[in-house]
Amino acid sequence: MSIEQVRTARKEGLLIVTLANPDGNRMNRAVLRGLQEALAQARKPDVRAVLVRAEGAVFSLGADVNEMLSEPGDAMLSAVREYVELIQAIEALPLPTIAAVHGVCSSGGLEFALAFDHLWAAAGTKIGFLEPLLAIFPLAGGAQRVASRAGHVRAFEIATAGALYDVETFEKWNIVNRVLAADVLESESEAFATRLAAGPTKAYDAVKAILRTWEKEGVRAADRTTLEMVGPVMASNDATGAIKSFVANGPSRSPRVFSGT
Repeated sequence: MSIEQVRTARKEGLLIVTLANPDGNRMNRAVLRGLQEALAQARKPDVRAVLVRAEGAVFSLGADVNEMLSEPGDAMLSAVREYVELIQAIEALPLPTIAAVHGVCSSGGLEFALAFDHLWAAAGTKIGFLEPLLAIFPLAGGAQRVASRAGHVRAFEIATAGALYDVETFEKWNIVNRVLAADVLESESEAFATRLAAGPTKAYDAVKAILRTWEKEGVRAADRTTLEMVGPVMASNDATGAIKSFVANGPSRSPRVFSGT
């Protein structure tokens, strides 16, 4: 890619996105442009899963405050809106996504990580929102995304504490999916993402769509989305082949090969 602060690599159906901003992987303009380029790659039909990770001692320290303060009010609001739209676009990807964080994941960096379906972390990672120390709040939707995972009470506490928590606490509160030893996070998360990339992509997308509807409109609306998804998923090449194989051969101990179509 042309943006050096964000790098991408392909391993068959898996797109790996690496934050590489030496300044704490802060979410500056260059990083945002790089992530937008990565998002365009993620939308290609042969991409079936996305893994994001970071170089350096930390995953991300959030926004570049100096850059943010140097912009007039209208430009700053535009930048925040652009970041929110990026987060929403990641959430809407029709494929599974995973963020693997380490060191420190704070403020805008945490908001970015919360956009992913799976949030894994290295043991000992510090995580939280520091915006209250600047007399502001999580500007890119962090409070509501924590609430969707851990509830209103926890979200209010975390968004107003102005503190970093042990990631093990976030795992207990269901904000982080899994905490692994730091020396295996990269290999384990990549192996997991590789399995997702080889899985039944259309079925994964259906589950994401159903849960999005449930989050916005409740169980009854999610039931309607479920019924809408039955036909397309059952007619997919993956489902058709897997069902025929199951009927002909019974359950197989060997992993099935899915095409994502």
